[in-house]
Amino acid sequence: MDNLSLDDRAIIAKHPLANSLDHLHDSLRKVEQNYEPGSPSHHDAVDSPDSGPQKEISRLLYTLQGHEVADNLRSKIGSGDIASELSMLFRRVRKSGFNYKHYRALSQLVIKQAPDVDIWNAVLNLIITVSQITPPTSLPPSYDGTPIKHSSASQQGSEQTRELVEARVFEEIRTCMYRNVGGFFSKYFEGKDWTEQTKEIYRTVKQQQASGRWTEFPDQPEEKAVLSWLFRFQDEFLSNAQGIYYTAKSSKNLTGGEARRQLNFFIKRRSNISGPVHNWKDAQVICELKESYDSGEFKSRILQIGRYMRDVFTAQPTRRFIHGFSLYGTIMELWVFDRSGPYSSGEFDIYKEPEQFIRAIAGYTMMSDEELGLDTFVERDGEDRFIIITEDMTRKERRLQLEPALIAYQRAIVCRGTSCFRASIPSSKDPRYVVKFSWTSDMRQPEVDLLRLARERGVEGVAKLFGDYRITSIADMREGLTFGNIAGNKRKPVGSRGSPSKRSRSYGQSHNTAKQENEVAYTMEYSQTTSLYTYNKSSFDNRIFRCLVISPAGRAIRDFGSILELLKALRDAIKAHRSLYTAGKILHRDISENNIIITDPKEADGFTGILIDQDLAKEIGSGPSGARHQTGTMEFMAIEVLRLVSHSYRHDLESFFYVLLWICARRAWEREFKCKLKDRPERNILTKWYTGGYDDIADAKAGYMHVDGFDKILEEFPQAFDRVKPLCKKIRGILFPLHKDGELFIGTPSDPPEKLYDPIIEAFENAIAIIEAFDNAIAGIA
Repeated sequence: MDNLSLDDRAIIAKHPLANSLDHLHDSLRKVEQNYEPGSPSHHDAVDSPDSGPQKEISRLLYTLQGHEVADNLRSKIGSGDIASELSMLFRRVRKSGFNYKHYRALSQLVIKQAPDVDIWNAVLNLIITVSQITPPTSLPPSYDGTPIKHSSASQQGSEQTRELVEARVFEEIRTCMYRNVGGFFSKYFEGKDWTEQTKEIYRTVKQQQASGRWTEFPDQPEEKAVLSWLFRFQDEFLSNAQGIYYTAKSSKNLTGGEARRQLNFFIKRRSNISGPVHNWKDAQVICELKESYDSGEFKSRILQIGRYMRDVFTAQPTRRFIHGFSLYGTIMELWVFDRSGPYSSGEFDIYKEPEQFIRAIAGYTMMSDEELGLDTFVERDGEDRFIIITEDMTRKERRLQLEPALIAYQRAIVCRGTSCFRASIPSSKDPRYVVKFSWTSDMRQPEVDLLRLARERGVEGVAKLFGDYRITSIADMREGLTFGNIAGNKRKPVGSRGSPSKRSRSYGQSHNTAKQENEVAYTMEYSQTTSLYTYNKSSFDNRIFRCLVISPAGRAIRDFGSILELLKALRDAIKAHRSLYTAGKILHRDISENNIIITDPKEADGFTGILIDQDLAKEIGSGPSGARHQTGTMEFMAIEVLRLVSHSYRHDLESFFYVLLWICARRAWEREFKCKLKDRPERNILTKWYTGGYDDIADAKAGYMHVDGFDKILEEFPQAFDRVKPLCKKIRGILFPLHKDGELFIGTPSDPPEKLYDPIIEAFENAIAIIEAFDNAIAGIA
């Protein structure tokens, strides 16, 4: 069969094979001479892949895979290139299922030194032939996506212990933290309306210096003494400042957080004074004091500040950036945290740099909302909040009122910081909308463009665009700063991937804590060395802060009202994904419980559940985005995605399955479905889906997808959800069939997508019908 187009032939002519296969002629000729049809050594070979036919065919595939033509010819069965599929064949030959007869035609052409077009056409025929062999073969496990960046978003509620949160905060900031940033003090403390006032305060306070030391500052800078000095300084010089220094004496005095945490020192607005109780949403500047300074303790210092910053971003999800400083003994460092990471002024001694010290502690209390990084896009009228947005279709300005409660938000620092609110047009009968704020990479195609494409291509079941607005960007906010010193660029990142794990490791949860601690210490130790590279625009991730308004409004799927509503919403969301992929030619790539909402079918074209949030979506065939990190939700990521295999539609279907399991085994206990909390397992095994390294998480998921491991997940369901277990077993069998050798198949089959979509949707339909029939029967009896 001739599979070559005119474009293919042009590529082949441009990049000839020349003598690149000459070294294989003799060995392939020897294999051909010894070939006996039906011989065990040539059919499903069990001999070593390093000898005989397997070895020589492996060498041939490896050579062809590295040729320029393989990089440029497009697949005839998938969306990748031929090099990726040759890589898949290479692994198949080396591992199992080898039959020489499938490779013989290609081998004979190479031996005969046939024309290049005949050899490459044979390669295409080989790929098609092998892809049709059962058990199902996976599409090429190449990786053209974006590296996953582990975030602290999965730690919630009581799980937000110091140890777990700090480990995740470190994962977030270790490759994007800068110190000694050029222009830091000038940017944040010079040229302001209050700059001259801070200079005048310094000139007054300067008189308190003698022999290079502060006469009023405590000789032994223990925390209590320093606080007393600072509060006296505040009373004397900062009585009219809009910000005021406070200390929360215990975690009981600090509300608005999901975990009890003591914040010993911070600044909040003077108008928010409310007695001894404070709220994380009022924190403006984070301060950290300690009596002594130890250069070897930088790791613990930055992670403690990082925990506080995470809590502030969680309580203030639309905040642009947060100021903070540390004062250990007489050593001070000024910090800014934004959604691309932390950066600082570098350390300085307050006795050697007295003006910088005084002007900093005074300046922080005088900063405007804009200078503090607060949300200035949302208008406030008392307790009410509004945004002005231009309607996409009419180009008219609309004023929308935000509802107080959040639909979804992320508990992390370095991330998209997605937060969603319901909203409506005041005094209007129009339906409600969802307003989404997020920080997305400037390397990615904007979600607004993908929503317009989906609309043009008739996609069903996804959010409809109402309007959008670009608020700011990391590059805009960091303008005027010079970045040239980054921590963590000297050794292999913690949690980096190796080769895909074998079945024998499917239950592995080993996490080398000692090794991670050593890595942390090493990274932080060299955080102030000479610049590792010359600064350029790619030195940090430039994220764009956007406001997107979509319709219809809905509830997060975790807030389902009944089992039937949950199943119908998931079924319809999968239908929406199918439409987005097949009609819209867009792959979502971030299926999670946050990105599926329950809707009124009357307002959503008959859909009970629709898909939202296409920040990580990708138009099929558009190539790699170039973004540095993909910060998805770890507990819902497919096994192969965790192992850096290119994202496919099947991986999203796997994520839908994890959403179902997660809600049944975790969220159901939080809902009122006759679930007795005393019966809830003390430690849910699904915590293994977001703890440990990437391979640990992938291994845990693979292990639990085997029949014996899967039963353990089902045991986590409340009794009321026993009726969902048959559906879960059915979908597990569809997504994870077994090879002949008993190994779990986790790849993307080369069959048309309908081969997976149809049986999964049918399984939901059957389960819904059975539950509805049973409920109707019970209602009839009653």
